[in-house]
Amino acid sequence: MKWVDSRGFEVEALVLGNQPWLRVRRGQDYVAYYTDVAELSQHLDLADLVVTE
Repeated sequence: MKWVDSRGFEVEALVLGNQPWLRVRRGQDYVAYYTDVAELSQHLDLADLVVTE
C-alpha cells in the first residue's frame, strides 16, 4: 500500500527480511526507512497522507 502527501513525499509499506518497514521517498530519491508509524509521524504529518495506487 502507498500514501502520498501534499509536498510529494510517498510512503510505502513493505517487508524486507521478514521485518515490516515504511519507506519514504520523494520523486526518485529514497529519503528514509521507518520501523513504525509513531517514528514516521515525527517527520511527516500523517493527516496529510492520502492513499495512492
